[in-house]
Amino acid sequence: MTVPLAGKLREEAQTAYNRAVRPHLPYKVGVFNGVASRRIRLLDLTDTFPDYEAAVVDATRERVEPGDEVVVVGGGYGVTSVAAARAAGPDGHVTTYEPARNRFEIARHTASLNEVEDRVSVRRKLVGPGVKIDGEGDRTDRVSPSALPDCDVLELDCEGAEAAIIESMTARPRAVVVETHGCFGTPESDTREALAERGYEVIDRTPDEPDRGIVVLTAERVTEHGG
Repeated sequence: MTVPLAGKLREEAQTAYNRAVRPHLPYKVGVFNGVASRRIRLLDLTDTFPDYEAAVVDATRERVEPGDEVVVVGGGYGVTSVAAARAAGPDGHVTTYEPARNRFEIARHTASLNEVEDRVSVRRKLVGPGVKIDGEGDRTDRVSPSALPDCDVLELDCEGAEAAIIESMTARPRAVVVETHGCFGTPESDTREALAERGYEVIDRTPDEPDRGIVVLTAERVTEHGG
């Protein structure tokens, strides 16, 4: 058997497994950038992902200080929320919004699994226009960006809705960590403009998937009133 043929057969077998077997297997715990989460399948060979969402998780860790109030929009599987809760410590708190039912449930379990459920509140709500939503998130309750609670750090990973949320929010966090999504119709320039209009200066830029327009920006408030 030639190497190319063997590789093709392995690829076909992996595809068949992913489609027919994997979705029916129970979950087990994996470690994602230092955060335990029950979201990989029983027979998955890899269970440690040290660079998972590294750009946005690491930027959030760097900006959150002990005692901070943190708001996470687009909580996903709860990894960033746990990272923020650890950085904020027992006197801080994280409010997380995640509209997709499956991710909402996993995010809550992730907080419990990492023993920070006392300072992480996960809400199954959609913030802003919802440009791209997984699962049943488009049928959940909506929250206007203007109703987001005041916080010290705001983290946005909301699949193309980031600029619209920044433009409409009334909260004035000390820092904003935002993942841009040019692939979903919101280029980095739109997000930068929205931040500037609200009185924020981008102090760090980390490419994530630059070919798709996915870049993580960290911004600090430089004026008391903007936009």
